[in-house]
Amino acid sequence: MSRSYFPILETNLAQAMRYLITLFLIFLLNVAAADGFDDIVLARNKPDPVVQLTVKERKWLANHKKIRIAYDDSLPPYSFLNDSGQPEGIAVEVMNTLSKRLGIKFEIYPNAPWNKLYEAAAAHKVDVVATMVNRPDRRHWFNFTHPYLKKSLVIMTKRDNVTIKNRADLVGKTVTMVKGYQYTDQVIKELPSVTPYFVGSMLNGLKAVSTEKADAAITFMATANYLQTKYLLTDLKIAAFYDSNNINESINESIAVRNDWPTLTAILQKALDTLSEEEMQNIHAKWVPSIKPTTDHELIWKVVAAFITVLVLLLLWIARVRRQNRKIKLSKTEIQTTNKILQTLKTDLEHLVLKRTAELNSSEHKFRSLVENLRNEYFFYQRDCEGIFTYISPSMTTILGYTADEFMTHYHEYLTDNPINLKINEYSKRCIQDMPNSPFQLEIYNAQRNIHWLEVTDTPVYDEYGNCIGVDGIVHDITVRKQADDRLIWLSNYDELTGLANRRLFAEQLQQAINMAHRTKFSVSLFYLDLDRFKFVNDSMGHAVGDEVLKETARRISSTLRNSDIAVRLGGDEFALLLPETDADGAAPVAEKILKKLREPYIFEETEFTLGASIGIAVYPQNANSGEALVHLADTAMYHAKQEKLGVSFYSESLQQKTL
Repeated sequence: MSRSYFPILETNLAQAMRYLITLFLIFLLNVAAADGFDDIVLARNKPDPVVQLTVKERKWLANHKKIRIAYDDSLPPYSFLNDSGQPEGIAVEVMNTLSKRLGIKFEIYPNAPWNKLYEAAAAHKVDVVATMVNRPDRRHWFNFTHPYLKKSLVIMTKRDNVTIKNRADLVGKTVTMVKGYQYTDQVIKELPSVTPYFVGSMLNGLKAVSTEKADAAITFMATANYLQTKYLLTDLKIAAFYDSNNINESINESIAVRNDWPTLTAILQKALDTLSEEEMQNIHAKWVPSIKPTTDHELIWKVVAAFITVLVLLLLWIARVRRQNRKIKLSKTEIQTTNKILQTLKTDLEHLVLKRTAELNSSEHKFRSLVENLRNEYFFYQRDCEGIFTYISPSMTTILGYTADEFMTHYHEYLTDNPINLKINEYSKRCIQDMPNSPFQLEIYNAQRNIHWLEVTDTPVYDEYGNCIGVDGIVHDITVRKQADDRLIWLSNYDELTGLANRRLFAEQLQQAINMAHRTKFSVSLFYLDLDRFKFVNDSMGHAVGDEVLKETARRISSTLRNSDIAVRLGGDEFALLLPETDADGAAPVAEKILKKLREPYIFEETEFTLGASIGIAVYPQNANSGEALVHLADTAMYHAKQEKLGVSFYSESLQQKTL
């Protein structure tokens, strides 16, 4: 662009701006003249619609002053109980509107679970149910209005769940469903491979997904939005609509009226018909987020804001053009000076690059750089021949939390009492004496007094005459690896679910107990325990509840035993108990105590049930002389106790004969 073009462009832009401002002012004046700038939209009051009732219908209302209505107390935002225990929601506001419009007063039926509410309505203790899905099996007891609440079923998952994107992805997953709700049967029928996780309310269903007890929840979209907002369930998302068309007519809510009052059904339908779409939208807006429409005032101010934005951009463009003109007017001398500065910087940069390249070529720098890049797991140190630190890399602070000065000064104070640390000085002396060491381990506290395991590799350092002048060391934080090793050892001996000993550890402990009893001439009692009715609970309530039952059973059993006794989970719902130095007389009260504990109710969420157990007991050396035989005989006694419903059974030769 030539130097002479910019003034012309500036003049043309200024003229364009003046023209644009003139047009905008004319636009504002026309709007103000046509409608009045301060009052563009006039509100019009509409009279309340009147319900057109027949003489028969008015007479019917006059003869029925008491109309009892019930609300579902767990269906937000349609109907639910507020913090004061009073019903509120979309359905409540709709029914209040109908009450005013018809000149009647509804008497609210006391709060009750949905199943009890349904029974009360079917028995004519309730005249009207505000929300009920119109199903063929309910028409025997109820008449229904047309649906007035539209609902959509959605699939809720954790926000980080990317495996569920549509209903087909629910195959093989655990899904929460509310007991008694109609859509539950529909989902189970459509997706038989889904594992149901039954809950008492939709809130409990969402919490189960949030705590990862279930993979997904199927619920109503408005309900999910309301509960997410109220209970801050920000880790959940709507993964997909359950129904392909987003609306399932079979879940929309109608008003249900007892079947012997068809006149009331017709009256309520007429009243519903008087509710305009605007009225329903206003009611919904109180409970379901909606987008506020843009008013004419807002539109005008948006136009003003847009104009101001354009104006500012034009001013900025003109300022940029002027700055460009000033830059073009820079003198040749200033440009030459700038070029000289750039040339000097280029030369300095070349020298700096050469210097850095030389440093990076040194073996020590590359070595330290490698260690520093592994700052989360490694740090580097140097010690002189007296064992005094002369250097510690900064990554030590990342790993242990100490500063370099703190670690150099107080290193020995941070070591734990583990005997493995006693050999550290010996390893250092061997390294200085040019006696190679294998990497050794030490145990140390970090700045937060947490234990870390370190693996140390020392290398002697020599001067130009071949004399040892110190030690270079690399320290590797192997805490995670040690914890993993300890975890594997634990898993090889203990049951992961209950924390009790497993079969492997049980076999070792049983043999040790028998060997000790053989030397001391004491008895050893072995219990073989199997839970009653566990399979029914596991199949009907889901494996998650079954796992909780097994963990609670393990806690109850452990609470009855001595420190010297051993509780074992053999697998499934079978357990074994090893009681050293205990004969049959001593075993009997322990067995009764365990049975009493296991007969106490199990309570999970809103469900309560009892189980019980069957125990078989065999005693060493009275019944058998080996561990394997003792387990077999205790198992035989347990099956006898279960078949005869005895609770506890001691092994005897008569049981063996019955088995044969």
